[in-house]
Amino acid sequence: MKSNREFIIEKFREVKALEFVKSNRKHNTGIGKTFEDYLGIVENNLDEPDLAGYEIKAHREESQSYVTMFTKSPNFPAKANAYLNSRFGIPYEDNPSLNKLHTSMFVSRFNTLNGKYSFKLINDRDAKLLKIGVYDINTKTLIDNTAGYTYECLERILNKKLKNLFYVSAEREYRGNDEYFHFNKAEIYSEPSLERFLNLIDEGLIMYDIRIGSYQSGKKYGKPHDHGSGFRILEPNLRLLFNQHETIE
Repeated sequence: MKSNREFIIEKFREVKALEFVKSNRKHNTGIGKTFEDYLGIVENNLDEPDLAGYEIKAHREESQSYVTMFTKSPNFPAKANAYLNSRFGIPYEDNPSLNKLHTSMFVSRFNTLNGKYSFKLINDRDAKLLKIGVYDINTKTLIDNTAGYTYECLERILNKKLKNLFYVSAEREYRGNDEYFHFNKAEIYSEPSLERFLNLIDEGLIMYDIRIGSYQSGKKYGKPHDHGSGFRILEPNLRLLFNQHETIE
C-alpha cells in the first residue's frame, strides 16, 4: 500500500508527464486551479489539507508574488470580524449603510486606510498574542488592539493546514491569448514551526490581510463576510517556515 508521500509524488509525476496543459482559469489563480483540477481536487476554503494530508500550492517559476499561507478569522474577541468592520470599516459606495474592511499590514511598518487610520501588527510575545493594531494616521497613537490571534490558535492552524506542503513549480508559455503550464518540479516542506512563523512576522516577511465585507442580500444581510483574511508571504520565503525540505523532480 502506498504511503501518502508516495501517492502524491506519483500524482505529480502523472501531471508532469502531460507537459504543457492549458490553464483552466485566467489571471493569477489559474495555475493553482489548473494543477488541482488535474489532481482531482475540488476547490474549497476549508482549513484542511488538500490531498492525502498535503496542502497543495503551485506557482510560476519566475513569480515573486505573495502566496497565501493560510486564512483564518481573528479568534479574539468573540465576533471579531463584526467588531472590526463596524468600527473601522469603510462604507460601500453603492450601499453606504454597510461596511467593508480591506487592508494589508506588517509588524514592521504602518499602513494607511481611508486617510484616517494606520494598521500594524503587534506581536506580543509576553502575552502570546498577535494583535491587530489600529493607530491614528497622523500621531500614530494606538486606538485599538483588542482583536487578533492567540499563539495557540496560530500554532493549531499551522500544524493542521501546513503540516505537509507540496509546492509545485511550473514553466509557462502563451499560445495566442491562452496560458499553458508545464508542472515540472515539486518540493515537499514539512514540520512548520510557530517560532519560525513568529520570527518571520518580526522580520516583516509575513503580511496579514484583512478581507472583511458585508452580506448585501439574503438571510445574512448586513452580517460580516470574511473574504479570506489571512497570512501571506513572498513565494521564495515560504521555505523559511519549515524545518524539513525535499525536492522532487
